Amino acid sequence: MIKVKIYAEYRDILGVNEIDIPCNSMSFKEVIEYISNKYNKEFMNSAIHNDKINEYMLVMADDRMLTSIEDKIESGEILKILATAHGG
Repeated sequence: MIKVKIYAEYRDILGVNEIDIPCNSMSFKEVIEYISNKYNKEFMNSAIHNDKINEYMLVMADDRMLTSIEDKIESGEILKILATAHGG
């Protein structure tokens, strides 16, 4: 199982702060598709832009930062999705 923790504005979009996905391994893109289909289709547009992770999104699987939508998350890992710091 992959545990996904969602923070800040992404939590507001989905209405949940934690999701358990029953699988052994998924790419970041597959995780986003799963979450979008289950909770809010608009989340896909917030997470992936031009086949890349949205530049305003920080994605960590345990202690490693994901940099590609094809990066794999394995069962037992905690995927954290949060907004990068920005403001004006």
